[in-house]
Amino acid sequence: MRGSFLLLGFLLAAVFMAGCRNAPAERREVIRYETQAVEDSDRSRLRADLTTMLLGTNGEPADEDPHVRAAAAQGLGNLGDPADTEALVDAMAGPLADESTQVRMECAISLGKLRYSGPLDERRLLVVRTLRNRVAFDRDASGRPLETEFMVRSAMLSSLVGLGGRSGATAIHDIASRLNRDLSSSASMFTGATDKGLLDRCFEGLCDVTGVPTREAAAHRLTTDDFGKHLEWWADRISQMSDN
Repeated sequence: MRGSFLLLGFLLAAVFMAGCRNAPAERREVIRYETQAVEDSDRSRLRADLTTMLLGTNGEPADEDPHVRAAAAQGLGNLGDPADTEALVDAMAGPLADESTQVRMECAISLGKLRYSGPLDERRLLVVRTLRNRVAFDRDASGRPLETEFMVRSAMLSSLVGLGGRSGATAIHDIASRLNRDLSSSASMFTGATDKGLLDRCFEGLCDVTGVPTREAAAHRLTTDDFGKHLEWWADRISQMSDN
């Protein structure tokens, strides 16, 4: 057997030689196929190739097409190796975070799909902390969030919900508290309808993570106009969770 990477090279060559009008789409399909069909002996090499497409390495630049970089990030998530945490974090929120909204969104999604060893896995805790901070706390000198795209922030929240556990619930609660504070402040210049949407998503996510019935949470939310009190109610529910 010559290995799946020969097929990757053949298909890519065929795409370019044929002058395909939608080459990025063809390349994404090849990446998806390789990720699904890779054999154990080729997983490390495929992960290295995807990382190079996403970030570049050893003087080789990242792929110039953002659609291909997004597919590479998606592929790393589908492979699920927690050793790729740092690469995905770098492309999503590092000093040289990818300029493409789609790439950052796929990185956020993939970070929630990696197979961490458990709730105290150091990489999992790094991801929870990074997602929390990037949604609501990482700001520039003027107070503007470093990540402004709703789709990326929403994907980060979804990954926190998927990661779950007490640490995930606490991170979501922290985000909700910060968003509520910003939305309540007349001095905040960088809030809007998307922040209200994210706050609603936080409350939905807390139901998913804690197991509190949606009807119960909604009933409490309707009993007070003070979101701060509702957040205190959620903090009490989170405190009753196990450490897992």
